[in-house]
Amino acid sequence: MINGIISVLVVFLLLGVGFYFTKTKKWPDNTNQVFSTAVVQIAAPALAVVSIENRFTPQMLRASVINLLVITACLLCLHLLGKGLSRLMKLPKKKKAVFDTTFTFNNSMFIGLPIISIIFGHDGLPYLFTFYLVTIILFWSLGAWTLSKASDKNSFKAFSVRRIFSPGLIGVMIGCLLAGLEWKLPVIFETALSYLGDMCVPLSLLVIGSNLAVSVSKGMTRVTIDQLLILAGKFLISPLLIWGALSLAGVSGLPLRVFILCASLPCHAQTAILAQFYDVEGEYASNLVSLSTLVSLITIPVYASILL
Repeated sequence: MINGIISVLVVFLLLGVGFYFTKTKKWPDNTNQVFSTAVVQIAAPALAVVSIENRFTPQMLRASVINLLVITACLLCLHLLGKGLSRLMKLPKKKKAVFDTTFTFNNSMFIGLPIISIIFGHDGLPYLFTFYLVTIILFWSLGAWTLSKASDKNSFKAFSVRRIFSPGLIGVMIGCLLAGLEWKLPVIFETALSYLGDMCVPLSLLVIGSNLAVSVSKGMTRVTIDQLLILAGKFLISPLLIWGALSLAGVSGLPLRVFILCASLPCHAQTAILAQFYDVEGEYASNLVSLSTLVSLITIPVYASILL
């Protein structure tokens, strides 16, 4: 319990640094973009390679196939539930697409990675990347397709399957290949990737703190029914669904705890970016991401204390 409290306090301390430096304008305006690019393009892929290579065995990889299938089924169920709720509320076409996407996908990279790393240590990271593998594939296929269909743009030109193969996914695939073949990287590459991967947690938390400062400065609007349903989906329905499905599949211990925490994270941050790109209620998507991220400052400590 004490370790859980300390872990959460470390998270808030690093978030506070990013919040303070953005709020007081003590770093250049493009710092957040630079940090985000460094995490997504460099640090996260490097961390994925070394974490999976060092902590997964061929037997664990074969066992993780069940986890992948169950998590995929859960996300598809969430998507169908989101579509049903948005129909019941009779949301406009563009809002409906954003609602369906945010209801389905969690922020397993920018928030999940530092949280899992601090709370569960490096032993929890392979299971985080298992969850991330499903999320990134479905987000850039099902999620992007959902938003592109609601766009006034030509969907076939705007939507690109190549986006599925992001640096993070490529890092996961390389790590799985090395672990499956029981190969080890040369010491020089292993050390270099370890150093790069170590940047991931602090930079991610600085970015989140910076984004929270921007959200707070804009002020919060009145919370609506659809926003409440999104929060219920993120912090209640999703983790309960993952817990029930994986428990029935015989998953327990550290993997189950990591998957539950991954499922209780806020909306996928890139939903707002994609919505803006497709001109599909970008501001609405940004509000959902910001609101769920702020609420997660309460829910993450709660889940961390329960799971620990």
